Amino acid sequence: MKLKNLTPQSILVVLLITFSNGILAQIPSVPGVTGNADNPVRETSESSQEFFARVSPDGKFLLYNALEVSYSLNLTNYGLTIKTNKNYRIVRKEIGKPLTNPLVSNAAYPTWMPDNSGIIFSYIRPEKPVIVRSNINGVGLNYISAGAMGEDDVEPIVTRDNKILFTTLMGKARMICSMDLKGGNYTVIGEGGHLSLNPTDNNKIIYNMKTGKYIQVFTMDIRTGEKTQLTTGEYNNRDGAFSRDGKYIAFASNRENPKKQNKHIYVMRADGSELVQITQGETDESDPAWGIGNQLFFSSNAEKNYNIWKTNVRLK
Repeated sequence: MKLKNLTPQSILVVLLITFSNGILAQIPSVPGVTGNADNPVRETSESSQEFFARVSPDGKFLLYNALEVSYSLNLTNYGLTIKTNKNYRIVRKEIGKPLTNPLVSNAAYPTWMPDNSGIIFSYIRPEKPVIVRSNINGVGLNYISAGAMGEDDVEPIVTRDNKILFTTLMGKARMICSMDLKGGNYTVIGEGGHLSLNPTDNNKIIYNMKTGKYIQVFTMDIRTGEKTQLTTGEYNNRDGAFSRDGKYIAFASNRENPKKQNKHIYVMRADGSELVQITQGETDESDPAWGIGNQLFFSSNAEKNYNIWKTNVRLK
């Protein structure tokens, strides 16, 4: 393709793509880790962007989001425009095995039923995303509620007594809500996003909330509404996840270099003490999830694409 045969708009697109590829070429092929973790191992390697991993109750399988993004050029009366096309799907795979099993398209934010009997997720095909349940193979979509509870029902988690906690947009705020498995007893709990349950005490959750200019990690007792802010600083802290014994919390933060947008994984005790850094360097990590023992999964853009990686962290 010769540049002299292209329109100015097309030349701009080519230059933007070339510039973006140059930036991506600088990203390392493996996430950097500190002395607080073993060398990371790639768990997934598809061409799609993979994130939001969730480990099954028995510790043998992963659910995660896969996002395929494509671009198309459209010529309109206003000139050449670039359209972004996104296709979300939920994938299941056995940990440590290469085969993957795509379950549901037009769906995201999967979580496991506590007894491993099925999965719950956000079905984004309707006009507004809704919370849906299916069997373990993604077959038989059962709407939890007749319709969306808010503008964007996502991020469900399920307690051992079958209460569903999720977040949705109400106006400009993302709110934490709850309902039962039939969509009844709907309650708005408070502001926050990206929920994780304490496995040893399902009345305690961890979540993100913006305070001032920055996102911070909080815990809440949903029985009493008592909140505790665990992180501070002039940088974003987010994506908190309890370890299986409830003693530790993993989260993502850009505190290593607040001027950059790339985040790394950190681990602290459940009370916010004894903070240690797990990943480091030029890659971007998010969405930590605990497996069996000290095994920690996370999404990283190492080698230019967001995939799921795992490591064993060294806890005190």
